Amino acid sequence: MSMNTSDAAHAQFLASLPPPDPILAQLQTLSQQYTQPVTRVTPVVPIPDDEVGQMTEDGLHEAVSEEVFSNYRHRKIVAASLPHPGDIVEAGPLAAIRLPKEYYPITDSYPKEVIEGGRLSSLQLEGIIHACQRHTVILANKQRAGFFIGDGAGVGKGRQIAGIIMDNFVRGRTKHVWFTISTDLIVDSRRDLSDIGCYIKVIDGCQELDRETRVLGLPSDFKEGVIFSTYATLVSSVQRGGAFSTSRQSRLQQLIDWCGGTDFQGCLIFDECHKAKNFIPNKEQASTKIAVAVTSIQRMLPKARVVYCSATGVTDVKNMAFMERLGLWGDGAPFKTFEHFMESVQKKGLGVAEMLAMEMKASGMYVSRGLSFKQAEFVTVQSELSKEHKKMYDAAAHVWNELRKALESALLRTGNVNKRLWSQFWSAHQRFFKQLCMGMKVPCIVKEAKEALESGCCVVIGLQTTGEASLDSELNKNKGRLKGFISLCREIISRFIEQYFPTKIENAGNSVEDEWSMKAKSMLLEFCRKIPLPDSPLDEIIDRLGGPDNVAEMTGRKGRVVKRTKRDVPQYEQRGHDSDSFLESLNVKERNMFMEGKKLVAIISDAASTGISLHADMRAANQRRRVHLTVELPWSADKAVQQLGRSHRSNQSSGPLYKLLTTNLGGERRFAAAVARRLQSLGALTKGDRRAATGADLTEFNFDTPYGRSALRSMYHCICQKKLVPGVSLSKMTNGVYDFDELNMLLQESLVLMGLVEVDVLRLGATVKDKDAGDVSKFLNRILGLSVEKQNLMFNYFTETLGVIVQSAKKEGRYNEGMLDITAASVNMVEDPKEVFKDFAKGGGSTKSIQLVVDRGMSWEAALIRLNNYKGRQDGFYVSKRDIWGSKHYILATQKESSTHLFKIARPNTGLSTFDEEKTDLLHKYVPIQAEKAEEGWKKHYDQSRDLCIHGRTCRHHPHCTVGSRTYPLHLLCGNIVTLMSVLETTINKFALKLGLSKYDTQLRVVRVELDNGERLVGIRYPEVLIQEVQRSLKEQHIFMQQSLPAMNLSACQTQPTTHHAVVAKEDSAKQFKVIKEDVTPVVPKCFARAINPPITLKNFFKPVSKLSNEECVASVSSQHTGELEDVSTDIIVKVNETKVRRTEDKLQEKDAVGFEIEEKNLVTYPKKVQPSDLISRARTKKEGRTQKRLSCGSSTQPAKRSKQVSLFSSFAKQTSLRDDKREMNCPVCGRDFPTGTSNETINHHVDNCLIN
Repeated sequence: MSMNTSDAAHAQFLASLPPPDPILAQLQTLSQQYTQPVTRVTPVVPIPDDEVGQMTEDGLHEAVSEEVFSNYRHRKIVAASLPHPGDIVEAGPLAAIRLPKEYYPITDSYPKEVIEGGRLSSLQLEGIIHACQRHTVILANKQRAGFFIGDGAGVGKGRQIAGIIMDNFVRGRTKHVWFTISTDLIVDSRRDLSDIGCYIKVIDGCQELDRETRVLGLPSDFKEGVIFSTYATLVSSVQRGGAFSTSRQSRLQQLIDWCGGTDFQGCLIFDECHKAKNFIPNKEQASTKIAVAVTSIQRMLPKARVVYCSATGVTDVKNMAFMERLGLWGDGAPFKTFEHFMESVQKKGLGVAEMLAMEMKASGMYVSRGLSFKQAEFVTVQSELSKEHKKMYDAAAHVWNELRKALESALLRTGNVNKRLWSQFWSAHQRFFKQLCMGMKVPCIVKEAKEALESGCCVVIGLQTTGEASLDSELNKNKGRLKGFISLCREIISRFIEQYFPTKIENAGNSVEDEWSMKAKSMLLEFCRKIPLPDSPLDEIIDRLGGPDNVAEMTGRKGRVVKRTKRDVPQYEQRGHDSDSFLESLNVKERNMFMEGKKLVAIISDAASTGISLHADMRAANQRRRVHLTVELPWSADKAVQQLGRSHRSNQSSGPLYKLLTTNLGGERRFAAAVARRLQSLGALTKGDRRAATGADLTEFNFDTPYGRSALRSMYHCICQKKLVPGVSLSKMTNGVYDFDELNMLLQESLVLMGLVEVDVLRLGATVKDKDAGDVSKFLNRILGLSVEKQNLMFNYFTETLGVIVQSAKKEGRYNEGMLDITAASVNMVEDPKEVFKDFAKGGGSTKSIQLVVDRGMSWEAALIRLNNYKGRQDGFYVSKRDIWGSKHYILATQKESSTHLFKIARPNTGLSTFDEEKTDLLHKYVPIQAEKAEEGWKKHYDQSRDLCIHGRTCRHHPHCTVGSRTYPLHLLCGNIVTLMSVLETTINKFALKLGLSKYDTQLRVVRVELDNGERLVGIRYPEVLIQEVQRSLKEQHIFMQQSLPAMNLSACQTQPTTHHAVVAKEDSAKQFKVIKEDVTPVVPKCFARAINPPITLKNFFKPVSKLSNEECVASVSSQHTGELEDVSTDIIVKVNETKVRRTEDKLQEKDAVGFEIEEKNLVTYPKKVQPSDLISRARTKKEGRTQKRLSCGSSTQPAKRSKQVSLFSSFAKQTSLRDDKREMNCPVCGRDFPTGTSNETINHHVDNCLIN
């Protein structure tokens, strides 16, 4: 051939385009003047494995669990508690696991109205109780155990955190630290605390501590409470010692000092803790600063009560490294190190990860509930690309292609060795096309928003990015002057060309401009200025929906381009001051404007979406139904669910209407359609079922998996080798538009345009580099730079290949589909569960052996019921044409829905088959028979197959053979399994051949089964015959550890006397796995009073004070606290508003008449057996000889403080009393008495005369 494949494809593509712009034509001519010689190499091409495995055995009646979520069952966790206001779901496997028994006295910590009034629902109380119970455990490494709240968005994690903090505060632990990702959320934290009647001081981060610090330290009211800090603050530092000092103190150390050091026992709350996920143990330099800081503060405060909170949960085991307080690894834990833990879970597949979540819940360290999307609706809105849009997109893709080729030539001419240039190129490439896709959706967005407003709804528009960096760059370039809205796409490509396109040749320290590169750069910039590109999507949406006065913007950008009237020129304006704190408070104001109904359109970005509530809250003025438009649907399910959760939360008057806006580009439409179809089951986000981790069953659309990477490698290889992936249908992929040669030419050119392979290397048959061959993220990003047609072709080819890879894995039994459901007519337990491996349990859980008998048959009555539901012409009973193992076999065949040639088969012995039967195969092996004639044979086969296999009584493997048997035994191991997985797998591999175990028996799978009595069991399928072998292996491991421990301890304590070595080693080995459980700390009345009473302000300080009768005092006494009164001055809490009374003997009678005035709201709990009237009388008469007496809730050992005046009225009364006490005056010289009312002048004159005389 005179022309190679890639050149021909490229020429064909150029011929299909309209005539190029003159500038572009000059650029192409210029590019042809410089070509690089080709070095021929002989590539080594791997040959893919095209073998396909055999079909798995039929009739096992195990299918992938379709029940991703189960309804959460309300339990009256506390008497008088109310159910949660909302439909709650829980991941199916987790719903089958019960939490440990509750014993924590949580009712002591809250006033009655908090529970009875539903301020804390039973669901939230469940999380609080188990967190507090978990905090009483001290792990073997001497650190306090932590708790993980994995509830989804809208369930009320903030309310649960507030409840945990209040419980600890009233029990004497008055200092707590709450970390989150945004200072905006401090408003929500204060609201959550006040909603449960808690008035603990919430300190606005370390910055407020800095402002309040005085010469002698912090004021007393800042020495306790809750510090609300962001993760960004945690990794920062502050200058100390004045403006001229160079010393800096880390915020981490500042928080440690405030907490009081290692003895701190308060709460460390890590809200949105997925921010700390990038922690690598023993490789702190490779970890993020936030991850290191979060891990450090946990280690520096070993007694702190740690709570991890995240709606996105743990989507990957490797992201759990910072959760050291869960006690899953470390000294005395089930796994020695995190690396051992991660390796054990990841290698065993997804089923073990699901078992891990269930064991965490069973151990009481984890809860995961989610808000059901039953009330929500999902609609996919197709934003069809117009001819102008397609032309614009293809032109942009072509410009980037020409830029890449010109850049390669310029690099060779100039000898530039900038290693980061290509990463910058592809980064700008990705940002450009994402902004371009958004810009083309703007007309559809505006149309949908206006329709929603006209129908009486309000609108929430969700974005991922705002393009602020490009906006700032364009403003700096134009010195703040604008002629209209800015095109972010144009700015991105222009800025890259100006900054990174090389034009200078460096030669011995001298730089010379390369004429070719200069011309190429100027031509590219000129063309970028001429091609049509959309304006900034965010600014255009705001402008077309009424401007900033009608649209509430909650994003992270500091400025925007606005047009106040239609005739005005767009101008840049700042949204607020330069400080981030002001910007965050601005987002809160915008949120409030939307919730109050003053603005009916809200735009949220990824940076500002976490934690913001925009739902139709029944407490808010704006209760219009929310129409949530998702402009960008990210491939990350975590981010998508975070954004969807903003408009769907508990206590809402109506569920939102989600409209997923898509184009017909690449996989966006297909992915969004899957989300819309399956999101009705959305609930919790991690957890016992991996499909719940994405919020829906999106397994077939989760591309970045081992199967996706394998599919990508196969596709790349076949494109380069000019082959079609075996099993892929060409007509289905191209709809008959292209033959294979034409398709492969387009696909090869696409690989070149994506920068995955060089043209010259492709000629020689080489394939994509190994590092790029399995990178799915790079593939999804770079296909955006292809023309619309090529992009869709490439993505369709990838998804078809992925389908073939997954189907092949399923046939070969290699596809791990997670938990299986046992579907059978009847399942019963043979005997009570037996506890096994109890002497070797790690982690505190137990393992139980359960023997079940499964009846999978279909009775004659059940067969008739099924037949009545199907009325097809060929539906009915069939009989085999020949004898099978000595008898005729009867089946029930019903045509599969939406198919004309496939049938579902049901048999009397194995029930409904999991495989479909082709019509031709069915008629080849069976003939139709009337129901009356099939009844006898069906019933006979049903009865005989109860205890016999299909081979009959002559089977040489009887009674172990269960092939075709109606009933078969099933053995499950339930409970603590994850820590035993290595031993279980080793044992089954060791004895599989020796015992003749089948492929079915040797596959360790997590299964769920529902018994006839309704009880659900979740466990791992394991041969019962191997239990004793596992027990023996565990015993050997235990003996080996016991023998190795003394040697380790002896080497560590050589300085001690030899006679004590054995004793020390024995004690250390005995304490290695010891977990300590502390007693529950009682409630401290003084702290309880401070928690439930609002702080004193000017408003409540001057409130009129009311006297309480004895009956009122008794009514205000809490029934929650008991105990005898030992000393009035120390144990009784009678808080008087700092009223000071002079207790002299001559005024005692007057004070007794006045009495003590006790403000009703400041009267706190008394012991049950003490009457308030007794308290008042005893308080009056105690220690009357003192000149001053102060009643307080503190200890009697506190030093007396100087009296303060209470008010102006008491001051005036005091002055009046002093004037009334004045005695009659007399002359100090002669002793003459002056009558009352004598003036000072007269008295002075008399005294002067006496002195003179």
